[in-house]
Amino acid sequence: MILFRNPLVWLRRICHRRGYGIHSPFAFMLVTQVLYSPGRYYADRWLGKLHPWYVRWFHLRPLARHRLLFRLANRWQPRVIVVPGVTPVEWNYLHEGCRRALIDSALPRGQVDMMVLRTATPGWQDHVGPQTLLVVDNLPQNRHFWQTVLADSHTRVTFDLHDLGLAVFNPKLQRQDYLINW
Repeated sequence: MILFRNPLVWLRRICHRRGYGIHSPFAFMLVTQVLYSPGRYYADRWLGKLHPWYVRWFHLRPLARHRLLFRLANRWQPRVIVVPGVTPVEWNYLHEGCRRALIDSALPRGQVDMMVLRTATPGWQDHVGPQTLLVVDNLPQNRHFWQTVLADSHTRVTFDLHDLGLAVFNPKLQRQDYLINW
């Protein structure tokens, strides 16, 4: 799908597609087992019915984005997920990914384990800890915010997926930025 939107972006990102050229075990696992997960999950059938038929039939971007949020929550197993302006469909995908997680639309006190932000949110750095996964949605319109995330001294590993950005803040990891075709 990305090939039709901008072939130059696709060509620039081809070197890390499906894990090629990634030497970090953490990053390789995230790319191969979460971003490009080959299998079906236990909740795929009923969660897919939350989307209109044409989204399911043509495998449009909202379905892929929601499935990715499900896989991230399933792999990360966060205790607290913050999604300002969470939709019922997103809530269901995140809840099924990690049923024990508290999903909130406002930033609580202290650190959170997973944040999904659609716009620049002031004070997001105060809620980041070593186990936090930050998902920045709609990257083409949030490039300035994404640059702020990249420049933050606590950011260790980032994945630019063109539509989404993932940032991990674990200090045990080496600083690395990946451009991934997803």
